Amino acid sequence: MLTDAVDTLKELKLGPMAERLKQWANDPANRAKSHVECVLALAQAQAQATATKRMRRFLDQADLPVHITLEDVWVSATRGLSAEVLGNLRTCDWVRLGHTLVITGNSQVGKTYLAGALAREAALARLSVAYWRVPELLAACAIEKEHGTWPTFLKRLARVKLLVLDDFATERADTPQSHLLRQLLDVRHRHRQAVLVVSPNAVEDWDTYFEDPTAADAIFGRLLERSQPITLKRMPRSARR
Repeated sequence: MLTDAVDTLKELKLGPMAERLKQWANDPANRAKSHVECVLALAQAQAQATATKRMRRFLDQADLPVHITLEDVWVSATRGLSAEVLGNLRTCDWVRLGHTLVITGNSQVGKTYLAGALAREAALARLSVAYWRVPELLAACAIEKEHGTWPTFLKRLARVKLLVLDDFATERADTPQSHLLRQLLDVRHRHRQAVLVVSPNAVEDWDTYFEDPTAADAIFGRLLERSQPITLKRMPRSARR
């Protein structure tokens, strides 16, 4: 019967559940446990595998190493990131509450690495994550608008619990692009979905990268209303990320 159950789960493409079922059945400590506990263990195994798959897809999109972890993030007051702040972010409560995290700093200070490590924590906490470099996102939005699929694309991005916007305010957005980004952030703001912004430029310099000032004001308002800023500073060569 165990073999039949394992084979059925595999046929349903529930491999992690199948493996967990075999482990459960072969562990004498589980013999006194209830069927409900077994089902819960199988569901948790499948959910964790799904979260890990999402996390790996995110890291691949962001071109980050699969071994990325918050343990490798260097914390220091001189760097602009304290252990207390990082510990609070690690809980992912800011994602669940739909807040915005804004990470700024010069090139090569570890902004994208920190963003990736935080997004990994969110994915492992079973929160959906999407990664976009803003110039590529704006180009994709324009294509979706041209093809008439913008509403569907917008709805898909609106559902993601954490949207990472890397390379924010690095290339000038024209008026149509600015309004598309505003629409996206409007929807996410209404649904209280979290955003993680990564930019090499200070917030006060962002307006120069958006052609339409009205759209720019709306974008900044949405991003900064429930935001926490982190400005990373350069660290010694011998220090970790």
